[in-house]
Amino acid sequence: MNENIDCVAEHLPQGANLIVAFASLEGDMVDQHFGSAQGFFVYDVTADAATLIASKKFAREAKDGNEDKLKPKLQWLVGSDVVYCGSIGGSATRQLVSLGITPKKVTGGPDVDELIEELQAQLDGEPEFWLANVMKQKQKQTAGASRFDDADDEDWG
Repeated sequence: MNENIDCVAEHLPQGANLIVAFASLEGDMVDQHFGSAQGFFVYDVTADAATLIASKKFAREAKDGNEDKLKPKLQWLVGSDVVYCGSIGGSATRQLVSLGITPKKVTGGPDVDELIEELQAQLDGEPEFWLANVMKQKQKQTAGASRFDDADDEDWG
């Protein structure tokens, strides 16, 4: 696991599956508001396994509507598919969606392990509508990337 990366996309394993970030102070439960989150823990999740691939600590921030505090978090999360947080404002939601990241608000400080198990059960069976959309979008991106990779192999000379 790497804590010294500029963004999640830099550290994705080859053939990464569902990349899920959790706003968490210690990594054990989702206990942070997105904008003032002091930490994110990112997992590569499949139906069978979940691997912690990156984490990042951020300075303590006030929940004051200061948009500038979102920028480092948004930049770091690039490459994630989903981010779970205790709460999130409208601006942060719009910015995450524009980056292709689906925000999920959860209450009550659920355990990261339990959320991962729920995701795995859905990946192994019938995913909820939102997760099916995330996976469909991810497949489109992967197919598009492989077309460009194939084009690089062609002789254009």
